[in-house]
Amino acid sequence: MYDTKGTALVVITRTIAPARGGTALPGGYIDDREDWKQAVVRELKEETGIDAAARDVRLVDAMSSPDGHLLLFGLLPERPVEGLPPAGPTDETEGWRLLRRPEELAFPLHTVAVRAWFEGRYV
Repeated sequence: MYDTKGTALVVITRTIAPARGGTALPGGYIDDREDWKQAVVRELKEETGIDAAARDVRLVDAMSSPDGHLLLFGLLPERPVEGLPPAGPTDETEGWRLLRRPEELAFPLHTVAVRAWFEGRYV
């Protein structure tokens, strides 16, 4: 996302376990028979209200968590903040906000991915 203040990532505040109350990247599990890119845009819509097209998702990283989960990190093309829906609560979040610099997130691998993005490693 970008605006007059620069570029930023969209993050959410979780209202469900694990990490209730924590800040995280939008995301979740891939449904049965669902393409991972479809899962990215579905989870983004469910957690933020932001629409995106699966064809625009680009894989930038894959990491294994200590508990054995494989996390795929996808990016969408930058777009203006002014075109986004207003932030508001969803079934799983308090809403979304813009992250303009790296910070500790609720999940360690989200923190790693965010730092990599801000360092320009996901060009």
